[in-house]
Amino acid sequence: MNTVSTIAIRQQNQPVYLALALLVMLVLALAPGAAKAQNTELLPEGQTLIRLSVSETRSVEQDLLVAQLRVEKEDRDATLLQNAINQMMTAALDQVDAAAISDLDVETGYYSVYQTNRQPQGGRADQVWRGTQSLTLQSRSAADILALVGELQGAGLILGNLSYQVSDELARDVRDSLLETALNSARMQAERIAEALGKDKVDMAIVDLDDISRGGQPVAIMMRAESSAGLDVATPAARAGESEVSLTVRVQAVAK
Repeated sequence: MNTVSTIAIRQQNQPVYLALALLVMLVLALAPGAAKAQNTELLPEGQTLIRLSVSETRSVEQDLLVAQLRVEKEDRDATLLQNAINQMMTAALDQVDAAAISDLDVETGYYSVYQTNRQPQGGRADQVWRGTQSLTLQSRSAADILALVGELQGAGLILGNLSYQVSDELARDVRDSLLETALNSARMQAERIAEALGKDKVDMAIVDLDDISRGGQPVAIMMRAESSAGLDVATPAARAGESEVSLTVRVQAVAK
């Protein structure tokens, strides 16, 4: 058993990086003493460990619309306040169910009730109770969810955020495609390095995958200024953008 050289390359989809890496690799091959000092991994004589990091990124159109609304109420009596919130959220959920959007995901979120002073800087203290409960809706049927959000605004709910994202289903499909591309790229690079070293076989020993990343940016919300319950509120407008889905593959290959 003896110490052999290890070659590490980080791929950025630019040929110049591979050329530089091959040059460094050849220098290391001619300087076994330096390679030995930099690596303590042991392989059978004549084998070389190659480390590669390959990143692939693709821009995809966002396909999932997410709306975050909330019920907000204020009252001097905590019991009356909570009762009003409960009634309003129950009515909102009934309205959501009646919309019958096939792929709609519905989730109620935080429910908070607290006491506050409306005149903290002078005069007689005016203690009141305030409460809020959130409601999150998401669907790929953008037109349907926008119409529903407009109806909920008209019923008195407040729209806190409206944003497009990449759905989990689309992200998985893109990840599978990126994975195949990244692995093929890693294998081709490993084979080119092995050939430059005068070796004719490469075995992929270890493959590590990074989680994919995907971003969603809030989109503009357009509505009428009136927001009192019972008024007709214009349907919000939203337009999907693009998000980057990325995948990084780290490979250790053995050249023989």
